[in-house]
Amino acid sequence: RVDAGSADWIRLYPLAFRWIGVEHQFKKFDLIDVEVRRETKDTRPESYRPDIDSIRVVKHLNDWKDRQPYMERVERTSTCALSAAASVRHDAPSLGMVAVKSLHRLKVEPFSGWSDAQKARIAAAANLAPLSLFGDVTKTPTELKAPRFIARYEYYCTAGGCPRHVGQILDWELTALQGRLIHEPEATAIQQIEQKFQAQMFATGRQTSFFMGNFEDARKRHSFSVLGVYYPPEGIATRVGLFDLDEH
Repeated sequence: RVDAGSADWIRLYPLAFRWIGVEHQFKKFDLIDVEVRRETKDTRPESYRPDIDSIRVVKHLNDWKDRQPYMERVERTSTCALSAAASVRHDAPSLGMVAVKSLHRLKVEPFSGWSDAQKARIAAAANLAPLSLFGDVTKTPTELKAPRFIARYEYYCTAGGCPRHVGQILDWELTALQGRLIHEPEATAIQQIEQKFQAQMFATGRQTSFFMGNFEDARKRHSFSVLGVYYPPEGIATRVGLFDLDEH
């Protein structure tokens, strides 16, 4: 959130995007106005319940120079620090921006399908009456389909003595890319995913960071996934002092 002159993490949760009307949908790197209240059923400190009907897209941050004045105000951490804190404190940070020291590899594998536990959670979510959150209960959301592939980064963060992390990619860009590759042969689809999420995002001259987040389940709080990748060119010119994040 950037309404207080700084850039702080906030998780809009729950946010069933499939239920949201197009007039309230937004894209990655959209700047939005939305009314929120603390989500008491989720103990992660950054979680807030959005008022879906209040969502208003202010503008889209179209390129790296537009995004950098906001993103460079976000405090950096390490995956080692996030995981260590979450292992001992239920109210430890559950979101963070982590610079990648080095990428060991990107592993893309065919997905075997939802587990029974995952199917149960999906079914429970679909059966929830969305009246208070989403208004029109007569609308049926599109089916949540299992992804064709699962992709994971194996990488080192900047913490001293980092043992190496494995982070599953939950970035919506991966979901969208898989949708476009649905009719491609498996080898071709994997090559295109590797081109986007390794060759492009970790190209020479990029300063690559991950947006990291964990799960609500207390037993999994120490495990962080890659929610997004930020990869502006090194030395990108910004004039942060000329920007007022309170002004939309």
